[in-house]
Amino acid sequence: MSRNYDTLKKVIDEIKSKVDIVDFVNSYLSLSKRGKNYTALCPFHAEDTPSFYIFPETQTFHCFGCGAHGDVITFLEKYEQISFLDALKKIATYAGIELDINQKEEPVEITFNEEVSKLYTSNLLNLSSNHKLWQYLKKREINRELVEEFELGFATGQEIQKVIEDNLFDKDIAKNTGLLINGDKEFFYNRLIIPIRNNVGELVGFAGRQIEEETNAPKYLNTPENKFFKKSKILYRYYKNKKFIKENDFVILVEGYFDVISMYKLGFKNVVGILGSAFTKDHALELLKATNKVVTMYDMDESGRKATLSTIDALFAKDFQIAVSKYPAKDPDELTKKHDNKYIAEILKSSYKFHEFIVDYYAEKYDLSNEFALEKYLKEMSRWYKKIEDVGRISYLQGFIENISKKTGKGTEYIQKILERTSALIPESSASSESYSQSKDTVYVEKDIRHDIAKSYLFLWIKYPQYREILKNNFSEEDFSNKLLKEFFTLTSQNSDIGYLLENSSKELSDLIVEVWKIEYFFNPERILSSLKESIRRTKINQQIEELKKKLHETKDLSEKTNITSEIIQLYSKLKTIN
Repeated sequence: MSRNYDTLKKVIDEIKSKVDIVDFVNSYLSLSKRGKNYTALCPFHAEDTPSFYIFPETQTFHCFGCGAHGDVITFLEKYEQISFLDALKKIATYAGIELDINQKEEPVEITFNEEVSKLYTSNLLNLSSNHKLWQYLKKREINRELVEEFELGFATGQEIQKVIEDNLFDKDIAKNTGLLINGDKEFFYNRLIIPIRNNVGELVGFAGRQIEEETNAPKYLNTPENKFFKKSKILYRYYKNKKFIKENDFVILVEGYFDVISMYKLGFKNVVGILGSAFTKDHALELLKATNKVVTMYDMDESGRKATLSTIDALFAKDFQIAVSKYPAKDPDELTKKHDNKYIAEILKSSYKFHEFIVDYYAEKYDLSNEFALEKYLKEMSRWYKKIEDVGRISYLQGFIENISKKTGKGTEYIQKILERTSALIPESSASSESYSQSKDTVYVEKDIRHDIAKSYLFLWIKYPQYREILKNNFSEEDFSNKLLKEFFTLTSQNSDIGYLLENSSKELSDLIVEVWKIEYFFNPERILSSLKESIRRTKINQQIEELKKKLHETKDLSEKTNITSEIIQLYSKLKTIN
């Protein structure tokens, strides 16, 4: 989200001048004075002896047990587990300060969804415990607490008209959300309702689960996709579970809504669902804001295994660490009903590496004792060998070769030769299942990168982490006039994690990072670096020329005019030597 940093800084400074951290924290914790400072039991980790200190002189806190540190705004953000802006708003109200930060007004469709969702949930909570829906939920081991946590509801088919009348909404709003169809017909009737919020928490759509198994109706219905509801961009419960993903530094990927609920119920709160769609680059980009470690826990059928392979394909090129879990059940929902959290924790712990899954997945499709089938299998392995090599995940290749050797009974040297020779014959385009753009070929994409200073720099920094030190040694902030690169330098001096950059950069810089991050091609980094150096030289010379032209226009002295003209000619000659 783009932020007006100057406005924020003024508000923050004003809040700090008006809100005493001791008084504020004392309303949350029981403080004891110790010399000039104050101490308490830390609210951010379990402890028996106080290690949480408040320092009035600096208006900061620090915990010597867990390392938590910050000011009064950071304290509220961490204590209530809310966003920075929400903490800022709350403390501004506490301090009597009017907060004037331009924020986008919530679309009326989102407001409408919220009102409908409240009514759905109210319906469910007020049903008799003997109602067939509560009997269904009981079988799935879902109680009232989980209903409230996941905002589950019940559609009778009479909610939309009531929300329209009670809140004076235009009927077209209901149609835009997909909740009203074919005139005045409600989209959901006699279904368990699962609200779907996007990755920032806006309620953008709903899923409806059939509760009468014997009917011929579809098991699940989703509200139609619209400008707010895009399944390819949303991870179910990511907005709520992101903090747990960050705390655990890994995410569990599952397929269904009930898989998420069941895993969450057992304490695995760092879980998200892919809404039954394919895992996309947009999903990967969101995850990167929280972690680069992924454990897939998809269904144990062929469809789930294909989804696992597709997810690996989308993630491994992005430098994610990927593990694949195997377990004795059809899906995580069933697994949680058969086993406790300790058993599932062991399942997660023993998950195997993505390249091991690839070897096993294809081995099950071929009779490796058959010479022709073995040849086809090794061709598949060669394709993956090339993909892994092309994206620079070289450290995985040895393990990949060894696993193929074990699976086929062939020596590692033989396997390596076969993979190297066969992969060399695979066309560039067929090695990857996704391309950056159907309308752009590799030549155009590379040219686009090389002729844009900001894009060149970010491409090397993002795609080739080993070049970050080279960039640091060759360039400084003064070499760039580009405002986005200057912002990038400022942010990376604070934190070089891509997730941090995406969440704290302006919209323009964030969009550029996303554009570069999504490029699937891996070009020769030395060529990109050379182009970057040349572009900077060219830019500096052109700036000198413009300055001299201005000087030439201003001077009256003929001798000086001659000297300046000579300098300009020399600079134009230098430009010609740069490719």
